[in-house]
Amino acid sequence: MDQILRVMLGFAALVWLVACSPPADGAFWERVNPGGGGAFHAVAAGPGGLVLVGSDLSGAYLSRDGGLSWRPIGSEQGLATTHVSGVGFDARDPDVFYLGTEDGLYRSADGGATFAPVLAGGYVTDVRFAPSDPDVGYLIHHPAYDVAEGTVYRSDDRGRSWRPLPAAGLPAGLHLLELAVDPRDPERVFVLAGEGRFACGEAALFASADGGASWTRVGADLGQVADFALDPDDPDVLYLTTYGDVWDPGYACVTDDPNGGYLYRGSADAAGWNFVRVSDALGSRNLLVLPGGGRVRVFDLDTREFFATPSGEVSWARLGGPDDWDPGWSGRGFAHGTGPGGDAKTLFQDPADPDRIYWVDWQFVWGSRDGGATVRPLHTEPAGSGWRSRGVDNTVPFELAFDADGRHVYFGLADLGCFASDDRGASFRPCNDPAYTGSWQGYGGNSLALAADPDRAGVVWVSQAQELDTRHTLLVSRDFGRSWVPADAGLPGSILSGLSVDPESPADRRTLFVTAGGDVYRSRDDGASWTRVLACGGCRYTAVRGTRVLAGGEAGLWLSTRGGEAGSWERVGPPEFAGDGADVFTDSGWSGVAAIRFDPSVPNRVYVAVFGPGRGIYRSDDGGVGWTRVRPGDFFWDVAIDPRDADVLYAASSSAFYSGGYDLASQGVLRSTDGGRTWQAFNEGLAWPFARRLVFDRTGAELWVASPGLGYARRELR
Repeated sequence: MDQILRVMLGFAALVWLVACSPPADGAFWERVNPGGGGAFHAVAAGPGGLVLVGSDLSGAYLSRDGGLSWRPIGSEQGLATTHVSGVGFDARDPDVFYLGTEDGLYRSADGGATFAPVLAGGYVTDVRFAPSDPDVGYLIHHPAYDVAEGTVYRSDDRGRSWRPLPAAGLPAGLHLLELAVDPRDPERVFVLAGEGRFACGEAALFASADGGASWTRVGADLGQVADFALDPDDPDVLYLTTYGDVWDPGYACVTDDPNGGYLYRGSADAAGWNFVRVSDALGSRNLLVLPGGGRVRVFDLDTREFFATPSGEVSWARLGGPDDWDPGWSGRGFAHGTGPGGDAKTLFQDPADPDRIYWVDWQFVWGSRDGGATVRPLHTEPAGSGWRSRGVDNTVPFELAFDADGRHVYFGLADLGCFASDDRGASFRPCNDPAYTGSWQGYGGNSLALAADPDRAGVVWVSQAQELDTRHTLLVSRDFGRSWVPADAGLPGSILSGLSVDPESPADRRTLFVTAGGDVYRSRDDGASWTRVLACGGCRYTAVRGTRVLAGGEAGLWLSTRGGEAGSWERVGPPEFAGDGADVFTDSGWSGVAAIRFDPSVPNRVYVAVFGPGRGIYRSDDGGVGWTRVRPGDFFWDVAIDPRDADVLYAASSSAFYSGGYDLASQGVLRSTDGGRTWQAFNEGLAWPFARRLVFDRTGAELWVASPGLGYARRELR
């Protein structure tokens, strides 16, 4: 059997390798990130080191080596939605696994190379198959992601088709989180209800002995159920933990109780389940239970510690906690958190090895090989002067900039804030200032404005804020982002974006432009002080070259030919440059000017990317007065001009931005070699056709992209 399994895994790996191979010319997008950063909703382990995690922005990630390296799964493999809320494996075949999404269930039968929908529509939070009969599977379905009205579905043909089961015994208004199937009996199935990220209801456990035809509540007199697990050595033994509080139907969610919860051990007989409280000594509000290997482990969600006992009844020993574990690049207070998909979905125990545990939280993916005594990051690893991604990212990238030395690279992101690389993307370090990122304490933040000086090495400006709706501060560093000082005198503290530096201004007192709260501000002293020069009310991005300055956003495009002087601005461009007044960072349905780029080699030539229905990429050959559309499209965010050849253009298109979302009209990166007359897709290596920012390195031989969900990637230009 082991030899057969190895052959099957080897074939699956070959299929995966072929499906994900770069094009014949060797050029493809290589992702470069610090690792982690977004919400991971689900995790599951399969045979032979297979691990799946589901994310909220970038689909799923698959590992074939126990979490040491990962590949994203997206539209390139057949997904039509970016939010994956449940993951599962076939009970026997390592080539078959499943992704539960906000648009139904997807199935792969070729080791993840391709996926196809097998249940259309609805929000699927879990999928499990019966170990004793792999034809039988169960999944949890909701009408929508934010609706607490769960239904259990069943498959009897290896997951190829599904039918809803009767709700007899299941109350209305449940948000169902997790399933378990008796390893000996495919007709015996359990389902847990409770609070998830988008919906909640009573936290309760239900069991069916007839394949889901009818349900009975388990442990109804014990309180709100936090988690449950069957003993793999004896499925007639069930462990469950409680929150220690009483459900409030008026609130519809679990509430904190300082008295803590308890661990119970249940045994089944003809009359049902009988429970005995086996521990209340840990003082925890919430406990997760992981039985197996002759012992029981619990995870304290308050202190983030693992405990174990040989029998699960009397004495408990602490296995490990955050003080013992590697936090990766994040601080210990921000590592090892709970999962957004529900407390019970935070941890997953490898069915083949009870000491191997996988863990997802709001930002990261973790793993333990010794039952929780030690935990290490599976999203990042040490490299160079900092950290590099293992391939599982899930971020919201805003901006990127190259230092004048060509070696340092800076990122500006949501939640992760500022990151810097000292070695052109081989490794990264956080460059957030704790004084300006609030509760993130320097391990995250929100950085929407970013620019590096074109000539002075180490000089970079970045905006920092705790959240989008808190104060934004512009900072400047003269030591490659290692230390910062404020550069915001005169700025109002609202959202800052669209920072640009005039390359023709004096190197020791640069002229800069930025938008703050939709208005345009100028500095003539390296950012030491600022003055409002345009009360635009809807400008988000700027560009400057000498005396010619452009600013745009949902208020359309504005031009000054007098260095941005107040009173010198005029509105230019066709009506479709303007949007409906929505805010690009907080509102859906935004449209307007998303990027303004001067051609580096052709005087008076300017390009703009205009986001929204019926917009596209436009060019002006007279410095911004008259405009011609060179590429139509609904989702354009940026345009880049090859500094070595003005006829070579790149355009960035993405339907996803701050909260994911895939539209078939999203085109990713497009390339034109004839000045915009014709365009070709340029997405090899990107799991999703998402591109928001395009920046050339200092040589012009490498193009970098900010891709929502996937993070940052680079591609050598042949």
